[in-house]
Amino acid sequence: MSIREISFPSANGRDTIKAWAYTPLGKPRAVIQLIHGFGEHSRRYLHMISKFQAAGFVVYADDHIGHGKTAYDSGTMGDPHSGGYMTYLKDEKALHDIAVKDYPGLPYFVFGHSWGSMLGRAYAALYGDDLKGLMLCGVVSQFKGCEIELHDPAIKAAVTADPYQPVGDWFGKVFLDMTARIENPNGPSDWIACNPDIVADHAGDMFNGFDVTLELVWDLVELYGFIERREWAEMVPSSLPVYLISGDCDPCGNYGEGLYHVANLLAESGNKVSVKAYSGYRHETHNELELRDEVEAGLVGFVNGVLG
Repeated sequence: MSIREISFPSANGRDTIKAWAYTPLGKPRAVIQLIHGFGEHSRRYLHMISKFQAAGFVVYADDHIGHGKTAYDSGTMGDPHSGGYMTYLKDEKALHDIAVKDYPGLPYFVFGHSWGSMLGRAYAALYGDDLKGLMLCGVVSQFKGCEIELHDPAIKAAVTADPYQPVGDWFGKVFLDMTARIENPNGPSDWIACNPDIVADHAGDMFNGFDVTLELVWDLVELYGFIERREWAEMVPSSLPVYLISGDCDPCGNYGEGLYHVANLLAESGNKVSVKAYSGYRHETHNELELRDEVEAGLVGFVNGVLG
């Protein structure tokens, strides 16, 4: 198994995207493009990536603009300079094109977690014709703060005035009431995971928890507006099988309700949808120590089922 670093220009016209290709031993059976979430980076998925490699899959993953090594190398952490959410999607399409050139003809899958699941949903709608399967974890739907701010003229005016200003109070308005259903939370990030060591690990990661611009948060809100419409599901190729995963204590997915909302939208458009709700778990089911092997086995099983 090997790792190769890749660089390519971002569609924002400013940054150089840092990405990695993780190859398995022997002849690869499929490609999985992994899309990380908000305020984190792709190397937080190394445990999952190693399971994909062991199953014979090549994994391609980048650090988004404003995130990870892409931002660290250019001193732009938290500042994507995106001009809108389409820039992230164009960057993912560029990585896809690199992977397809490297492995022409291999079945192609996308995995996305959290904000990455949002990008994955949009990617499937806009560029999904050659995808063989879509895997979404920590599904974001019926998300209270996004629902409110999507229709708030005040945040739109603030973005128009200066998208590069510090996010300020808007962050808490978008990420609203995240621990409302947690009895005696230890801190504002407890919604991430049940295991406090995982929450602490997030806080201790130098590529996590950075200050962000208003633009980055607004990009998330606008993307949410696109993928929560019925028209979004109608744009996804109806032949694309989809696997949805969430904890039923995850506020990003309305405590399990949003997971089934997305499943229903896709099923009504003709997609074959599989759903796994993990009872009692929060946002990062794939990182819970007693659960991650099961989550990863489910993902590998989904890909194998599609491959036949």
